[in-house]
Amino acid sequence: MMLLTPGANAPISAKRSEWTLECADAGAFGEYAAVALLPLDEKRQPKGPAALFQTEREWMQWSGGPEKVGCALDLAALPAGADRVLLVVYSYAAAGPVSTLKTLHLQIDGQIECRLDLGENGESAIIIGEYYIRNEHWKFRALAEGSAYGLAAMGRRLGLDVDDAHPKGRTMPSDSGRVAGSATGTGFAVSANHILTCAHVIEGMQEIHIASFEGRYRAEPVVVDRNNDFALLRVLECPGLKPVVFKDGAGCDLGAPVVALGFPLAGLAGGGVHVTQGGVSALFGLHNDSSLLQFTAPIQPGSSGSPLFDSSGAVVAMVTSTCPDTQNMNFAVKGALVLSFLEACRIDADKTPNARALNTAELAREAQPALWRIEARNL
Repeated sequence: MMLLTPGANAPISAKRSEWTLECADAGAFGEYAAVALLPLDEKRQPKGPAALFQTEREWMQWSGGPEKVGCALDLAALPAGADRVLLVVYSYAAAGPVSTLKTLHLQIDGQIECRLDLGENGESAIIIGEYYIRNEHWKFRALAEGSAYGLAAMGRRLGLDVDDAHPKGRTMPSDSGRVAGSATGTGFAVSANHILTCAHVIEGMQEIHIASFEGRYRAEPVVVDRNNDFALLRVLECPGLKPVVFKDGAGCDLGAPVVALGFPLAGLAGGGVHVTQGGVSALFGLHNDSSLLQFTAPIQPGSSGSPLFDSSGAVVAMVTSTCPDTQNMNFAVKGALVLSFLEACRIDADKTPNARALNTAELAREAQPALWRIEARNL
């Protein structure tokens, strides 16, 4: 049997494929966690409703039980325009991390297997693989792409409405490692009274505050772009914010050094800004997504919405996600797209270039007043 590691692929011998999935936490599927199949096109646009653990579609059929989930997938019967299917494992209602499952073991057609050690993974949903067609032949690729805010948030980013609640209306345990109904992230000032962060940080939340050593203030969403993961917040009753400076003109060069500033693991890693360093490792995201760049500066849950700076102290991108179980394979929306969004929102972002290069300590000192922790919760 061929063992695939994340990123590797193998051909599928027939258009009707069967797979089974087991986790180390026997009985977790159907109680705490579940599996979903998302039919998409090559640009990851939805091409039909998802097949959730409790529902079936005409192109698939569930089998097995809590100890071993099974599925018969008819690739020839997928919705029109669908040329790939994402296989996602998630916790119901994003109530806790998938690390509770400990390990996953996927077997496909008795020929391919994938093993994933979830370890300390803090994501609430993770894409463990995808079926896709290339040159009229179907293949399977092993993946490990996570979503800290669950399947519903992942679906909304893809343009797909997915209900990730437990089908029997059960609530998830409060000690699952994530506080239900709350989220934290990072944001940065783009005007005297506006903050930019990731849409998935505030997804479904009713009350939003920004906080730093400068104070704590209430904020409200003004414009949310779920496709590009942007959320523009208006800050209420606060003194004028110090906005960041964006890089004007051409984007980053491959290999250029970058610095990420944010509030990872808020409440655990301390209340101040954290600084990490790395470089631009690729000018495209997964599947040649030209809106993203890849970088190696380490990030953690709570880093979403962090600005990515070049050596002059100018923002070149906004941190959005990471690929779990890889070595610092992180993603950020390119600054040009961020600026286009702000222009559409009638925000006149500062693009004044810095005349000199800054060391990391100087950059952090100058940028810190523009950084804010995002605190979102349901009432």
